[in-house]
Amino acid sequence: MKKGLFYTIFAISSLLLTGCSIPRPEPAPVQDVQPTLPGEMQQYADRIIQAGGLAALGTDESNSLELALNMAKKNGRLELSRMVKARIEVLKTAFLEETELPQDSRLLSGFTDAGDALSNQIAGYVAQTLKYETVGNTYTAYAVMVLDSKAIADQLAKETDLFAKLEPTQAYAALTQEIKTYAAFQAAQK
Repeated sequence: MKKGLFYTIFAISSLLLTGCSIPRPEPAPVQDVQPTLPGEMQQYADRIIQAGGLAALGTDESNSLELALNMAKKNGRLELSRMVKARIEVLKTAFLEETELPQDSRLLSGFTDAGDALSNQIAGYVAQTLKYETVGNTYTAYAVMVLDSKAIADQLAKETDLFAKLEPTQAYAALTQEIKTYAAFQAAQK
């Protein structure tokens, strides 16, 4: 009886070990196919950024074209809002270094207020460029959302106490240079 049990366990173990050692077929090589549309849209956004504007690419996939387009626009707006807040934070940091104001200055709340106001405005923005591609029954949508740097300057100008101290600084001069560069870029596009 013990021998029978031993042979049974030995046979089962041998089968299991043999089954594990069977070579598996090699997976088919994955073709590295890069769609051109995402790269094209990102390059477009990058050109706008290099010209002094702010641009964000939003993407989304869905079985519904309308949903994919709407979500791509929403994702683009969210990314643009993040970019605006980051740009204002850079401006604030440069302003602080130049003016040596204390970090807790009430004056600095104007930067936060301007960022929040611009983020609220972005919620209603229309996509500068909107494209999609179809793979099977799935739509992939791309939306480029754009904001002129002038909108940041205009919003900061509404914060009168802050703007009076900001306008003569190099930080603001850099922003105005971006505005001029972007205006020239836009004129060349027409």
